[in-house]
Amino acid sequence: MPDKLGRLLFDFAARIRRYRNGQMARIEEAAGLSERDIAILDFVYQKGSATFNEVAEELHIQDVPRSSASAISQAISALYINQGMVDKRPNPKDQRQPIITPTEKGRAAVEKVREMRIDMLAKVKIAMELNDSDASVLEQAFARGIVNFDRIATARNP
Repeated sequence: MPDKLGRLLFDFAARIRRYRNGQMARIEEAAGLSERDIAILDFVYQKGSATFNEVAEELHIQDVPRSSASAISQAISALYINQGMVDKRPNPKDQRQPIITPTEKGRAAVEKVREMRIDMLAKVKIAMELNDSDASVLEQAFARGIVNFDRIATARNP
């Protein structure tokens, strides 16, 4: 049973990843944004505003590729100067940490990504033949898994 469940889980995850990557590639190409740029915009959009340190910490938690401090700083500058996706304003608490907020253009880009995610979730629900109750159970299981996985995976074996 565990071998079969593992194979099914990895096979299904691979299919979702391929679909997601294709969708993200289209969004990245259309908007000129990288996965890191989208992660930055999405986080700032969710929070309403964020400092550089908050963005850096979130991207580290999400394990976003190419998210060193200097790469994030360059990406935020490009999103601000070149693409007009974010605004920066002084932070009264720490002048070295400007406050970053999404512009209307940045919010529109995030909305496009969110629409893609909603579409992908709808496809997953259809493919798995999930009703709302099944989806709720699965959501709770994934939420528990997210909370516990890193702790369990990194625990030292006695």
